[in-house]
Amino acid sequence: MSNAFKAADILLPHDIEMEKWSVVACDQYTSEPEYWEKTEQIVGNAPSTLRLILPEVYLESDGVDSRIADIHKNMDKYIADGIFDEYKNAMIYVERSTADGVRAGIVGAIDLEEYDYRKGSKSSVRATEATVVERIPPRIKVRNGAPLELPHIMILIDDAKRTVIEKLSSKKDTLKKVYDFELMQGGGHIAGYLLGEDDIVEVTAALDALGNADEFNAKYGLENEPVMLYAMGDGNHSLATAKEYYEQLKRENPDKDMSNHPARYALAEIVNLHSEALRFEAKIGRASCRERV
Repeated sequence: MSNAFKAADILLPHDIEMEKWSVVACDQYTSEPEYWEKTEQIVGNAPSTLRLILPEVYLESDGVDSRIADIHKNMDKYIADGIFDEYKNAMIYVERSTADGVRAGIVGAIDLEEYDYRKGSKSSVRATEATVVERIPPRIKVRNGAPLELPHIMILIDDAKRTVIEKLSSKKDTLKKVYDFELMQGGGHIAGYLLGEDDIVEVTAALDALGNADEFNAKYGLENEPVMLYAMGDGNHSLATAKEYYEQLKRENPDKDMSNHPARYALAEIVNLHSEALRFEAKIGRASCRERV
């Protein structure tokens, strides 16, 4: 099994107000337009991911096409203004502090060839809830022709021995800190640390070991079942949209080599489901909220 989680080319803004740049993207605010009105007031005219996303509360609004057009214009403007630094072949160790504790994760790229959200999937990356296909088309409109991709994806790994993510905490003081700030509207605090090449090699090796087929089957009392190494935690429809857009490109370009096409990958954060900072509430059906940094 090839490892679905890889290093990515990651853009981060510089010399801006990060508290206004990063907005929380969470389905729980779909029925709370006042949350987004308050966010508008906080952001004002500052550069912000608020200008680059289509919050779910507006998915079925009358002005959705106009909003999508503005998103693409804003992406082009931010690139032209040169507000981003690019980190090539990167992974970022993330710590987000909330009232529930410190949730650690690693941001990188998920290979969409290894993901299938359909029921009964045997892929290494799988959905954990039903995908509402009606939510995908407007999201594809945002993605179609967009020069930037913004993550709203948290993927869980079952790492009871904490071999992949947690060990990075002890060495974070030796890593380059690429952001460290308070999130708006009670979102907590977030900090990100750029992993070195050796760290990325160690993370990849630990994930490979976690994906051992024999150990996977023994652990869950299965027999000859394909490994499910990555389970969707949040952002199910964002990843499904990325998948559908990639499959659409492949259909439209049957003779083109898509093996290294950017659309084959989606930026995501992997988190250990054993993290003490994760709360699982069955009635709500959400493990956490993702922030767009």
